[in-house]
Amino acid sequence: ISVDYSGSMQGNRLKQAVKVVTAIAKAAQLARNINIQVSIRSTTGGHSKALPYIALVYDSRKDSFSHLTKVLSQIDAGNTTPEGLCFEAIMKYLPVADDNTNSYFVNMSDGEPYFSTSIDNQHVIHYGNEEAAKHTQNQVKKIRNNGYNVISYFINDGYINPNSKDMFKIMYGNDANYINVENFVQIANTLNKKMMESLDI
Repeated sequence: ISVDYSGSMQGNRLKQAVKVVTAIAKAAQLARNINIQVSIRSTTGGHSKALPYIALVYDSRKDSFSHLTKVLSQIDAGNTTPEGLCFEAIMKYLPVADDNTNSYFVNMSDGEPYFSTSIDNQHVIHYGNEEAAKHTQNQVKKIRNNGYNVISYFINDGYINPNSKDMFKIMYGNDANYINVENFVQIANTLNKKMMESLDI
């Protein structure tokens, strides 16, 4: 599970996302045959010399459930959404999928990819718009090719900017789901549906 920790996730969106992540982790702990890895992603500092980052905050194979709840209660969202840049890094840490395991990459986000930083006063790196969406799309394809089923949630408050919706569709295709922040039970429903599909049930 990878959660967008950009500034626009602050407030109720992040609160509800954390609830869902902890509920999934608890259910996996009780099931005993499901492993969960949770990462968060954003950028450091402001736009000047900022860097994308990922933080692996939980791995059920070695961390306690209380570790997850403690860490998530101490981290706040901020800065921008580097999306595909972080996915490229996350792939180095994903458990290897095999024929004996059903593997899922679950994404929670609330916007289109954006990142900007300055190398010096004259050179600025800008990551955004359709170019960034297509880069993210390529990273998501690599995750699928590594044996993962992808489920991606666009978290919204009832209104979705049409441009952001288009970008999200480019990035995740048929795996894009649009979830109202007040109705996170939809996540449980779509997760269950995806798992049943992969098991041919």
